Amino acid sequence: MLEQDEIQPIRIVLTYLAGRWRANQNNTVQAKEIVKHYNELLCFLINTGWNEGLSLEAELPDELMPQEYLALLDMDEV
Repeated sequence: MLEQDEIQPIRIVLTYLAGRWRANQNNTVQAKEIVKHYNELLCFLINTGWNEGLSLEAELPDELMPQEYLALLDMDEV
């Protein structure tokens, strides 16, 4: 598992990408590219053993979030 000082920069990048997506969601090509990078980075984080939720400003709409993250949230609610 990654250390907290390794996780925090990744979470900052996820928040940045989510903001870029919101600013570019009308530009379909760019928005898709942002979502692709966002999902790859979030899946990497999850695959290292990270199992926390993100802040709302760091999230994309549920339909754009990777299934691994949605499953992680479902496990937290059980």
